[in-house]
Amino acid sequence: MLSSSIKVGLWLSLAATVAAQDQDPLDDNYWQFKSRPDLYPSKLFVNTTGDGLAPGYIFMAPYQSPQQSATIYEQDGTPVWFGWGVTGGSGVHDFKVCQHNGSDHLCYFEGYQYLGYARGQTVIMDTSLRPVKTITAMNGMSAIDQHEFRVVGDSAITSIYHPERYDLSAFNITGGEGWIQNGMIQDYNMTTGELNFEWSAIEHVALSEGYVDANQSEVAGTGFSALSPWDYFHINSVDKNDEGDYLISARHTSTLYKINGQTGEIIWRCGGKLSDFQMQNGLNWSYQHDARWMSYNASTDIISFFDNASNGFNQSAEHSGGYLIKLNHEATPPTVELLQSFQAPEDLPISASQGNIQILNRDDWANSNAFLNWGSQPCVTEHAPDGTILYRAAVASDGQMNYRGYKFNIALTPYDRPALYTYAVSTNDDTTYYMSWNGATEVATWRIYGRAACDGDWTLINEAPKDGFETNFTAPGYQEFGMVEAVAANGTGLKNSTNKGVKAFVPSASLSQSCSADGCQTVDTYGISTGQEVVADTRAGCAALAVSTASTEEEQGLESTQSKAAMLGSGITSTASISVVAMLVIGLLM
Repeated sequence: MLSSSIKVGLWLSLAATVAAQDQDPLDDNYWQFKSRPDLYPSKLFVNTTGDGLAPGYIFMAPYQSPQQSATIYEQDGTPVWFGWGVTGGSGVHDFKVCQHNGSDHLCYFEGYQYLGYARGQTVIMDTSLRPVKTITAMNGMSAIDQHEFRVVGDSAITSIYHPERYDLSAFNITGGEGWIQNGMIQDYNMTTGELNFEWSAIEHVALSEGYVDANQSEVAGTGFSALSPWDYFHINSVDKNDEGDYLISARHTSTLYKINGQTGEIIWRCGGKLSDFQMQNGLNWSYQHDARWMSYNASTDIISFFDNASNGFNQSAEHSGGYLIKLNHEATPPTVELLQSFQAPEDLPISASQGNIQILNRDDWANSNAFLNWGSQPCVTEHAPDGTILYRAAVASDGQMNYRGYKFNIALTPYDRPALYTYAVSTNDDTTYYMSWNGATEVATWRIYGRAACDGDWTLINEAPKDGFETNFTAPGYQEFGMVEAVAANGTGLKNSTNKGVKAFVPSASLSQSCSADGCQTVDTYGISTGQEVVADTRAGCAALAVSTASTEEEQGLESTQSKAAMLGSGITSTASISVVAMLVIGLLM
């Protein structure tokens, strides 16, 4: 048996561990909610906003944060959906709206981050926030990388960073085999499940095209092993046109490539050491990201991309920026000219990695606003067609970064039910409701219900307008059990919180000394026992819901409700009048 001193030592060690885990690591850079205490999304601080903004939500996936996941924000910075725990426990990148089977879906990469690349899979989620397709690498290659997941029709285009043995004796690795990081793309047919196309950089691009030698940057790799292969190419975006050809951006060659979708041969290079185009009017870029076709024909290509102008070691401009360029194939020699630039705010440091530009109306790109994400600087901006900055927001620069950011309009109605927490300082006081529905975009108001017992009737107490991610409402009197219903702008009930009800949290007489009408204080140390006997050590609630064996969502109670009675079951009564009550919103730091 353990001695008393060992037992005490183990107990103190365990207590210290528990105390450390219980310390709240968060500060004002992260949201916290009473109805969803498990979620801590990064706050998006808005410091510039003006007229002329395009409608839509902001899509980001900040990482190197306490919880890193896909996040949708209102333009005022309020979170709409946070995917922590839903998108998996690893990192999320390139979170955006995509088209799948002719309708809006959500697409993202999830996986594990390494220096300069990642390993994982890509996921497509429907508008109820449920995954409908997962795509993994094929042909025995390394797992999919974070840098590209693009859906074009039936094609799912992904990037892969695949380590391969290579004779690098010409590059001073002579004591054994060398290793390169091969940049690859796979085009997966989501209808047939087969590969449409696979392309390998090392088969078409010589090592000498690169500007970053082995061990010259933190992401270049040493070339000594499969764990640190020389990343001479660094593929970071892939686009596909209607003719089946591909546009590839490679950071470490500072080059855009057009690839023949049948043979894999390079049709042309733009930028870099072997450019097929003559730069006009001093145009220059380096270490770029996110190249996309706006339009193309036999004589002209219009392309957007994000010019990092730096890799953290070398620099070709004072600031990063977004470009629209025109490639003229009929000129002699062929030329490339700048059509439009979207420059960084003067005080924003250069983006040494990551970043993207989204032309918000690709059908009219010349007159479209542009949305830019600044990558290693966790900032997003929206620009008018003339480049004027209309909007600027950022998550805290406490080590956080954001690979890509976007702006989209989409309607989401989650499969899950709304969350509810209710609280009363005593059974003689009013009851406060805290309600949220993670990801719901169609909620206009909340219907608020209460009842005194599990077998009692639900009483409609009031209706309150939705106010940010989490709405709070104080109901008159003590409500033993609470329930809320999310309601659309047209008055249609969408979905209710658990219909067995949520039991109000009421502190004991001892605990209530540390509580107020707004809730109880947080604690980080153990107190001294008061010697009061605990009356009960459970919080009695209503019977668990029966598991349904129904085969349809409608029969399982997942339907949009057209009437309160249909949703809630029998026994609903109403107060004499329902008035709209002003809500207190969780403060948004600007």
